[in-house]
Amino acid sequence: MSYQKSDLGAVLENPRVSGLSIKQAIGDKSTPTPSDQDFVDTPDYAEFKKQMFKKSGINLNLYKQPQMHRRLLGMVERANKKNFIEYFQMVDTDEKEYAAFLDRMTINVSELFRNPEKWVEMREKILKPMLEKKSSLKIWSAGCSYGAEPYTLAILLEQLSPGRKHTLHASDLDQKILAKAKEGKFSDADVKNIDAATLAKNFIKLEPSAGSFPAGFGAVHQVKPEIRAKVSFRAHNLLADAFESDYDLICCRNVVIYFTDDAKDILYGRFCKALNPGGVLFVGGTERIFDARAKGFESLIPFFYERIS
Repeated sequence: MSYQKSDLGAVLENPRVSGLSIKQAIGDKSTPTPSDQDFVDTPDYAEFKKQMFKKSGINLNLYKQPQMHRRLLGMVERANKKNFIEYFQMVDTDEKEYAAFLDRMTINVSELFRNPEKWVEMREKILKPMLEKKSSLKIWSAGCSYGAEPYTLAILLEQLSPGRKHTLHASDLDQKILAKAKEGKFSDADVKNIDAATLAKNFIKLEPSAGSFPAGFGAVHQVKPEIRAKVSFRAHNLLADAFESDYDLICCRNVVIYFTDDAKDILYGRFCKALNPGGVLFVGGTERIFDARAKGFESLIPFFYERIS
């Protein structure tokens, strides 16, 4: 069972976005930043949200409005457009600009084993007990960005259960980012939390070819084909698309911080339904779930929540 697009329409937060100047909205230090209570919608912004939903399926009303408005105003300014209508006309007719819009809309993190202490807990307190009970796990990395998280999971699973076959889904809204994720290429900084033996076993070290990577990128560490083959990437909109079910583990870290409280509640409810009883949801360090039991979860350790049977 899962919520469909029509279910989300009932939980829209009242827009409170102002018609401030662009400099005010993106945080010009010479101008006091207004409180969220001061924000009201404007006709061009409302029309932009409406048209973008039709084009992309992204419902911008499900994001915290003041923050989203400021971010989008920054995009309008960088594009040298007078208002949101002109900006939409540009992204609607220019595929490169539309791809750039989607890229800026997402928070893309590429560091493997980010927050190493949490991955120690994942290995010892979550995955090990699960693998003692089940020979095969079904896992979803939701909002996977460049693939650091699902590849981290694939490495851990291979360490703990060599040769076993697991289902490991990874999804993101951004097709451009997914294409990069499938390549599995990371910088020196991205693999800084990986010890030398693990790095050598799971990655191929390449030298960046001229023009392929930004200056200062350093060596390229590409996930070996046998590890990349363990991850199935797909495009998915968390706020609109249907969820699969019977997951043992869902990881969704640093994704929902810009969503409205109502959108978060629906999303956590959908995650709960997508998990098996006893399945675990792993969230980011700023995304503690308050009143977890009311949402169908029990806190195991900080930022790991088990679905109540």
